[in-house]
Amino acid sequence: MFDFFLVLLLLGALVFWWDSLGAREAARQAGRRICQQNNLQFLDDTVAISRIRLRRDALGRSRIYREYRFEFSHSGDDRSGGMVTLLGKQVLKTEINLYEF
Repeated sequence: MFDFFLVLLLLGALVFWWDSLGAREAARQAGRRICQQNNLQFLDDTVAISRIRLRRDALGRSRIYREYRFEFSHSGDDRSGGMVTLLGKQVLKTEINLYEF
C-alpha cells in the first residue's frame, strides 16, 4: 500500500515538473516578446519564478498561478525588471517599467 502512494506521489511530482517547464517557456517567450515590441534587450534569455499559488480561472477551476521575473536593458549598461503572470500556461499579464531610464 505504501508503495502505491509513493508511486502516486512521484507521478504527481513528475506531472508538476513537466507542467512547470511548459509554463516557464511560455513566460520566457512573453518576456522576450514584450522586450522586442519595446526595442529592449531581454537579458540572460531567462525568467525566474517569484510566486506560485493556486487560483481559480473564469470557469471556477483551480489552476496554478505563477509570477515570473526577468531583466531587460535599454542601452546595455543598465538593468531593469519586468514580470510575466500566468494562470496555468495562459499569459495573463506582462509588465515592464519604461520610466526607470
